[in-house]
Parts: sequence; structure tokens; C-alpha cells
Amino acid sequence: MKARNWIAVVFGLVACLGVAFGAYTLATYSWNQVVDYRGPYAKQALPAGEDPLRTGASDPAATASPGRVVLVIVDGLRVDTSRTMPTIQNLRAHGFDAVLRTSQPSLSFPNWTTILSGAPQRISGVTTNWFTGRVPVETLVDVALAASRTVAVSAPTDFEQLFGVKRTGHVFLRDWVEDSYMSAGIVDHAIALAKESSASLVIVHLPDVDEAGHAHGGGSQVYRDTAQKVDADLGRLVAALQGPDTTFVVTADHGHIDTGGHGGPEDIVTQVPAVFAGPQVRPGTGSGAQDQVGPTVALLAYLPAPRNATGEPLDVTITPRSADRFTAQQVAAYGAYTVAVAGPPKTPNTKLLTASGARAEFDAATAARLASERTGRIPQGLGLLALAALAICAVGLLSWRALAAAGAGTAAYYIVYEGLFFLVHGYRWSLSSFNSEALLKSYLNGRMAEAVLAGLVAAAAAAFTYLALRAEPKLPSGGYLPGWLSLGVATVLVIQATIVAQVAWYLWYWGASVTWYIPDLVSGFKYDLDLIQLTGLGAAALLAPVVTYLVGRYHPVRGTRPVREARTL
Repeated sequence: MKARNWIAVVFGLVACLGVAFGAYTLATYSWNQVVDYRGPYAKQALPAGEDPLRTGASDPAATASPGRVVLVIVDGLRVDTSRTMPTIQNLRAHGFDAVLRTSQPSLSFPNWTTILSGAPQRISGVTTNWFTGRVPVETLVDVALAASRTVAVSAPTDFEQLFGVKRTGHVFLRDWVEDSYMSAGIVDHAIALAKESSASLVIVHLPDVDEAGHAHGGGSQVYRDTAQKVDADLGRLVAALQGPDTTFVVTADHGHIDTGGHGGPEDIVTQVPAVFAGPQVRPGTGSGAQDQVGPTVALLAYLPAPRNATGEPLDVTITPRSADRFTAQQVAAYGAYTVAVAGPPKTPNTKLLTASGARAEFDAATAARLASERTGRIPQGLGLLALAALAICAVGLLSWRALAAAGAGTAAYYIVYEGLFFLVHGYRWSLSSFNSEALLKSYLNGRMAEAVLAGLVAAAAAAFTYLALRAEPKLPSGGYLPGWLSLGVATVLVIQATIVAQVAWYLWYWGASVTWYIPDLVSGFKYDLDLIQLTGLGAAALLAPVVTYLVGRYHPVRGTRPVREARTL
């Protein structure tokens, strides 16, 4: 029996450490899959959008001079805060007030790209703020320059990397400087650039509200005060550029949770304001998606539709404008995206599709491929579940008391770990949980450390449970020592098995690779944290035998019978 328990200690440790190493490797791979995701959609050949001022396809209201559209992105602005800002409220009172939903993840680079291109993260391939190089989808800057329109841009330097705005010839770029107020200078240059160039499209990005959200939280007074300061500068911009042919579009890329942070699915983060005001904009309210901003700006500015857009223009104009070019763009884009998902159709579709029909075909192709891939992953998922069950059964075969004690320890683990995560820290399965990308490493290390702590508490709980299950518990010495040590390892192994079962579900449902579809990021974030826990539990497995030994060594011995032979737990 003694030899069997020593074997259990060694093999249990090897299993726990093997699971930890595999989880760490898989966590790194899966995280990089999302960060490096590009998708097949931007590579699809699509026809250029139709320029309504050149082809004669414009509506009767179009003129040789389509006027000016000023697109302002107030970074990190929440809907509720926007309703306290006088300039934005004045624009709302004279225009169209919309609340739009962002796609996931709700981060700046991805959402700037969506605003300017009409293409969400799945289509653009821009999923994080670590994206480098030019975005691979067509933007308002691209279509405006291709249509020989004058464009002016006043924004952070990131706009050059992502959108190549220096091509416009009328640009001011500002580095992000921590603890400095940047919007005033950006507005000053936007006014000067717009007037000296007579630009028909002016793009302005104001970063300070987002900076205040990260530094102090979206529910803080500093955040609200900064929003008022930015609003005053926005008021100067409106006063300087307003006129009978000027339309203003003011929107945000994302919001902020009260404690600061974004990227997740919270309504306060993913619902953003979009206000349209100008001579051809009708008063009203509405809702939609962020991918509709770019096409709506194109509609108001008489620009070609950005060819990669998935959104259609919002109904914001006084008199309906010709939307044929947007319908053609939608049909072409969704048709190409459907081919990217399902491959070329066996029989070409000769029917004249509507935009909604083309979108429905794309959604159906997506659902069919997801179902097919999930079917193919069933053996993988069942295999992982079988391994988890085998680990638990192995503990039970060693001793039913060990399994019962490990079960109690597992319950203690979840109480401690989940209690710290949800109650003490107030976290959710959301990218908004860490305030900025710079805090990601410390955030994950913190969750790993808490997994180790919870694992050691679990080992102690298992040891005390084992004591309660024996009328005469023996001290961890002689032949009983390896049994007490193996209890600590067995407890960690059972915990890991229950987490592996949850990982198995995710891998069946979404898969580890991210090549053509971005998974639900709430499930994805939980999956990453599960892998982090499994990694931390590898360290707990090394320390748990010490905990069970100490509990066994120093508990009050109820029995007085001398130890005569080695026994199994």
C-alpha cells in the first residue's frame, strides 16, 4: 500500500504539471489567435463603389458641390455622459439622435476602423489595439480621395498608421501624451485645415474623454468634467465650421465602465452615441449598429459606398436619397463574404438579391459552417471529457475517502476563486476587467496567483474533510506519509479535471483556432481564465502536499491505537 501511495504522488504530480503546461501553451496560442486574426474577407475582390457625382446616379438633391461633412469621434464617450454635454445636446435638438451598438471586442483601433469603413472586426481583421500597419479594408478616406474630394484630418498619430491620412495633404497628427489635454489643439488645427483647404470631408478625433476614463473611471467626476471641457472645444469647432452646407456627425468608438475600462460586452461600453445634424438631416431618433456610421457619412457626403461595409445607411435624411449604390455594394460584399465562408456556389445565383437577402445568405452560410465544424470537433470534446473523468475515477479507485475529500476541496476552491473574482474584485468575464492593455499581464498574473491560493485552501479543506471521514485518523508518518501527500495532489487533480471539462465544452463549441469567425468573447474570456487557472494549479500541486501534511501532522489525534502497518488513504 505504501508503494502504491508513493506512485500516486509521483504520477499525480506529473499529471497536474502536464495539464498546467498544456494549458499555458494553449492559452498563449488561443490569445494570439484573436490578436493575429485577419480573416478571409478583406482579401475578397470587390467592385469599387459608384460615385454619384460622376455617374449621374445621384438623387435630384445632389449638386456639383455636395457640401461639407465633419465627422467627429469623441473617444470613450458614454451615451449617458453625452446627454449632459451642451454642444452635443444642441446638435441632437436640431438633428437625428441614434444609439448604436459596437461589435466585439469594443476597443479603439477596431472601432475606429468600423466607423470609417463600415466593416466590423470579423470583416476588417482589426481585433485589438496591437494591430500594426494599414487596415486592409476600404475607408472613407480611401473613397473620398478616389473620388477627388478634399479631405482634412486632425487626430492622433495612430490615424496615419491605420488609415494613411497623410495622403490627404491636409493633416495634423498628435502623439498621445499622458496627463495632457489634447483636444483643444486638435480642434484648433481642424478648424484651420478645414478653412484653408475647403475640405468636403473633415475627420476629427478627440482623445481626452477616453484618457479620463482610463485614469479615473467612466463614473468619476473627472470623467464628466473632461467631457464638458471637450464639449466646449467641440462647440468651437461647430461654431467655426457651421453653415448652410455643413453636416456634423458626432459619435464615439466605445464607452467606459464606471471603474474605467472597455473591450467587453457591457451595455455602457458597447452602446455609443451617434448624432447627425445638418441641412439635409431630419429630426428624429433611432438605433442601429456602428458599422452604419461609415455608409451614412458616405450618403450625406455623396461619396461612394466603402466596398467592405456590412452596414447600410441610417435613415437620417429629410428626403430619401438614392440608395441604389449602397444596395449594390451590400449585395456584392455579402456575396463575396459568403463565398469566403462556404466556397463558390455549385450553381450560380441568378436571382436579383436585396441587401437583406444577401445578408441572410451570409448568415446562413456562417451558421452551416459553424454547425459542421462543431460536429467535427465532437470526438475531441468527448476525448477531453473522458480524460477528466478518468482522472477523477483514478482518485476514487485509490480511496473513496480521498475522492470525497477532494470533492470537498474542489467546492472550497470554487468558493474562494469565484468569490475573489466576482465579489471581491467585482470582475466579469469581460475584456473591460483590466483598464488598459498595459495592465493585461498583471491582471492575468493576479488570476494565476489567486488560483494557487484557492488551490491551497482546497487542499486544506480536503485534509480536514478526510479527518472527519475517519474515526481514528493517523499522523502523516511512516506508512501513512505518502497517503497524506497524495491527498493534496489528488485534490488539485480533481479541480483541474472539473476545469478541463469546461475547456472541453469551449473547444467543442468554438475551437482553438480563429481563422474565419470571431467567437463569443464572453465565453472566450472565461476560456482564457480557465486555462490560466489550470496553469496556476500546476504550482498549487507542488505545494498542496505540504498543506495536507501540515493539517495531518498538527490535528488533534482522536485515536490512540499505534500505527502497525502502512495503510492507504
